[in-house]
Formats: sequence, C-alpha cells, structure tokens
Amino acid sequence: MSETHINEQVWPQAAIEGVLAEGAALRQVASGFTFTEGPIWHPAEHWLVFSDIAESIQYRWSAADGLRTFRHPSNQANGNCFDRDGRIISCEHASSHLVIHDHGGKRVTVLASHFDGKELNSPNDVICDSLGRIWFTDPSFGRLREDLGVLRDQESPVQGVYRLDPDGTLHLVCDDFQQPNGLCLSNDESVLFVNDSWGPTIRRFDVAPDGSLSGGEVWATITGDGPGVPDGMKTDLAGRIFCNGPGGVHVLSPSGDYMGKFATPEKSTNFCFGGPDGQTLFITACTSVYAVDTLTAAQSMIPGRPNVVTS
Repeated sequence: MSETHINEQVWPQAAIEGVLAEGAALRQVASGFTFTEGPIWHPAEHWLVFSDIAESIQYRWSAADGLRTFRHPSNQANGNCFDRDGRIISCEHASSHLVIHDHGGKRVTVLASHFDGKELNSPNDVICDSLGRIWFTDPSFGRLREDLGVLRDQESPVQGVYRLDPDGTLHLVCDDFQQPNGLCLSNDESVLFVNDSWGPTIRRFDVAPDGSLSGGEVWATITGDGPGVPDGMKTDLAGRIFCNGPGGVHVLSPSGDYMGKFATPEKSTNFCFGGPDGQTLFITACTSVYAVDTLTAAQSMIPGRPNVVTS
C-alpha cells in the first residue's frame, strides 16, 4: 500500500434523530488503500481489523498503536466477524473459503469451502449468532472481478446464503438471490436481514429455533444519489438497520422507513460500531477508513448482552 496519509479535513453530516447529532462530522483515520472492506471492532481490546481486498491484506488499527498488517496475503479476504471465543472469521474471495484465525492471524483453519461437492463462489460477509452458528453470503463477485478475486468459472449453481452449525454442518438456507451481500440479525435473533446488491433490496427472513428460514420478502429498497450498492449491514440497539448504499451508509427505522444517511466522500463498502464507548461508526470506503461519533451503538458493543466478544 502507499504511505498512509491522514486527511485533517472533516465532512459535516446532517442530523438523524436518535442516531446522529447536528454538527457531527466524518473524519479520516487511515488512508492509502485500494479497496477496504469488512471492519470489525474488538470492544475489550479497542482495535479495528479490516480488509483491503484488492491488495490481499488485512490490517489492524488502533488509536494507541496506529496501523499494522494483520495478515498478508489474505487470499483477498472481504468480510470479517468474531466468533464466540473472540477469534476472527474471514471470507476469502480468492480461495472461496470461510476461515478462522488463531494466534493473531498466524494460524488459519478452513471452516467451509464446498457445498454438495462444489466450490463456494466467493464468501463475502459473515456474522455469528449467540448459539455459535455462522451465517454468510456467497455471491460471485470474487470470480467476476480481478480486483476482488480470481477470474474463474463458477461451480455452484446459485449465489446463496449459508448457515454453518457448531457441529460443522453447512446448510444452504436461501438460494434465490442475484448477489447476496450484507447480512445482520435482529437483536433477539428472530429475524435475519440480507441485502441483494443487484436488487438493490433488503430481504427479511424469520429464523426458526433450528436455524431454518421462512419469509424472505423485500423489506426495503436502497436507492439514492452517489456511488454504492447495498453492502455491509448492522442493527443498532433501537432495532434500526444501517446499510451501505448510494452516497454512504443509509439508516432505516425498525419498520423499514428511510431516516437519513452518513454521507461519505467516496464509495462506502462496510462499517461497524466501535470506539471506547461503542458509539463510533467506522466506515470502510475504498481508499480510506473513516469514523464519526454517533448517538447509538450495536448490541455487540454492550457488555453483558448477547453476541459480545468475550476475549
């Protein structure tokens, strides 16, 4: 990557009720990348991990220690999450693998690579629920774009959504997406939201106790001015859905009504809540990582709540 350069310029944001105060401003915390994605924040140790897909590097950043390489090469890793033990799970575009990291990225174990004897496409985004089940999307982007993966034929007949159970069993839980991308669970884990970058829509699924899905209706359509498509997605404490889209990160009410957006100076790809109080939104946007202080947080940032990283 080129030399990291911090831009002292800030980008004022429009207020969003309960989410963003009047006068809040986006600031750049790191730059010089090619295509950033997959940020996750460790709430106990206060560091951020994110991917640069095009350069096949994963980075770790903190206010105290700055930027350092977490893993290189990363097989053009994209989305990341923590498992219940605080290990990092990553989606690899170039290898078509879902992997887990031990010992600070020094040991990598493959969790999933095939379904029904066929290679996965290019696992893209991933979450872990309170039962230790791992949910991930598998579009074909890493086979279609050289900057995002390796150009090659697709073996799987679908661009699907998968659930990996703690016993290692992989389930295809939805097979009718064009290009599934970001996903998140409601705070009680009874609903799974998955967006389709080519929709450009968010779909809503009811989650049964055994992890099977029903429903799947379109819950919202993500449109607007500026570059970007539905991509990363999160839920805040109030049940609002945050989703990347044209011009930045869009915020939707629990009923799916548009509330406003975090405007970014370049195409945004993903984001996460973090910072000392869990209320900073870190946004990956192509060449840079940005941050803005909010009025809310995600459930995973609050000690004692489900889905909290414990180590």
